[in-house]
Amino acid sequence: MVPGRRPSSAMLELRHLRYFLATAEELNYGRAAERLRIAQPGLSQQIRNLEEIVGTQLFDRTRRSVKLTLAGELFVEEARKALQQTETALLVARRAGRGELGRIAIGYVGSAAYTGALTTMIGQFRTAYPEVELHISEMEMLPQLDQLDQGKLDIGFIRPPVPLPLGIVSTPILFEEIMLALPESHALAGQERVPLSALNGDIFITPRHPAGVSFHEHTTSACRAAGFFPRLGPQGRDFVTIASMVAVGLGVALVPQSLQSIQVPGLRYRAIAGSPVLAELAVAYRRNEPSPVARAFAAHARRSASAANPV
Repeated sequence: MVPGRRPSSAMLELRHLRYFLATAEELNYGRAAERLRIAQPGLSQQIRNLEEIVGTQLFDRTRRSVKLTLAGELFVEEARKALQQTETALLVARRAGRGELGRIAIGYVGSAAYTGALTTMIGQFRTAYPEVELHISEMEMLPQLDQLDQGKLDIGFIRPPVPLPLGIVSTPILFEEIMLALPESHALAGQERVPLSALNGDIFITPRHPAGVSFHEHTTSACRAAGFFPRLGPQGRDFVTIASMVAVGLGVALVPQSLQSIQVPGLRYRAIAGSPVLAELAVAYRRNEPSPVARAFAAHARRSASAANPV
């Protein structure tokens, strides 16, 4: 190596750093070559190539010894840092590819929190993927589906039935009984089980959904099965609002069983007589999800659903 020679235009590769560090640690070409499992002449050539790239001599070589030059001593620490950083970058990329790192935006309807399914599923996911950043927000169901479709949301906790945008699918994670919410002043509020047909003359409060969607559909279909079409009255943004509307006497409502965790003065929850009417809670996600971490959550939801609802 001629002092002051200009650096080569050849590309520095990670193997150059590995070969250099092994030689610097062994200070013996034979032992370094054996450690690297390559031939000694090949190692010598790679070190010469590295010195060409760097533009200065890294080793003082004699027949009896190999020593680092000052440039070589300084290069050792930087080479170690470079390899360590590269290994860290590879590990991070691999973990992200497995869905162990990243960010997920999750939306949920308010009633999902009452069931315990939301907190249980997210808690289990956090235990399995502690470094995933979760952004969770309560959101009405139709805006959730719009944001899933637009890629602004990754996971949605929804209450079917509801038309899903193209490419969005859902997995049921819970089925719970539907109950009646009655004002405590209602003539039937004292009964433990109330025939739905006995409410033929009442006004039914439903969530703010179009016909055929979620509890709007549950209400109309259950009443039709009981032999009448319900008189639909005011709508509420969520079930807490609906519970308050029932309590002040604006009507009656069909609500999920888990809403009983919300106690409102003036309100009574009563079972529907006859065969149970069930409501579904589901997780919605993109069928062809590009994000590994969102795919990991969807897979977690499917596993949880299978465990909770075995065939």
